Amino acid sequence: SIIPVPALADNYMYLIIDNQSSEAAAVDPVDIDAIQKAAAEHNATITTILTTHNHWDHSGGNIKLTNALSTIDRVYGGAGDDVPAVTHEVKDGDSFSIGTTQVKVLFTPCHTPGHVCYYVDDHHIFTGDTMFISGCGNFNTGTPAQMVEAFDKLLALPDSTNVWVGHEYTAKNCAFACYADPNNAELKKRLEWAKEQGSLHAGGKGTVPSTIATEKECNPFARIDHLSLMKFCGECVDDRSERMRLVRKGKDDWGRK
Repeated sequence: SIIPVPALADNYMYLIIDNQSSEAAAVDPVDIDAIQKAAAEHNATITTILTTHNHWDHSGGNIKLTNALSTIDRVYGGAGDDVPAVTHEVKDGDSFSIGTTQVKVLFTPCHTPGHVCYYVDDHHIFTGDTMFISGCGNFNTGTPAQMVEAFDKLLALPDSTNVWVGHEYTAKNCAFACYADPNNAELKKRLEWAKEQGSLHAGGKGTVPSTIATEKECNPFARIDHLSLMKFCGECVDDRSERMRLVRKGKDDWGRK
């Protein structure tokens, strides 16, 4: 079972509960009271922390939660990301289990040097601040080429894969996507849907999960090889990394308007 738990203004934490053992992994548990309450409500025992990256709004609860719960014996984080309280640094292709639930690591550096995504039971991907619904994370010290590589890994997953993201940014992301990809009818529907869903943080339904299939249709950073986005970038731009850079720059510039 996957339980989204809202935190801060727009963060998502998650509980991944192994139904056979009732063991649970907490994904990016920045609000330790809220994640413990969710675990209690679902009769689950948190044994593991999965950290997508080291930014405080994702990893800031690790030390406090491990101190509060003696049941936690593993804290995963990406190699070289300096995740607080980490016991297992993981890299691309590493795998482990939570009870009978299988987890595989995708190494997706860009937003941070050791950002990872967690692929669970071949059906769920936890993307942190790499892929958002209709968006992507800031590159920070990373490069456009790294984000292209990260998106290529994520988009190679089966279309039916559920995408669980790190923030509720969907309505704003869809608004930019409509600007960058104005003839995309699916995007217009997606924007209206996101507005209707509202934010889980403010009493709405929220927009998680998406799917890989939906991101292929509605995420401009997943569509850098489509003619509409090539036109947005300038049709003479042949380099995929440069198109990724220009779409990200376009989003940043649009956001400042």
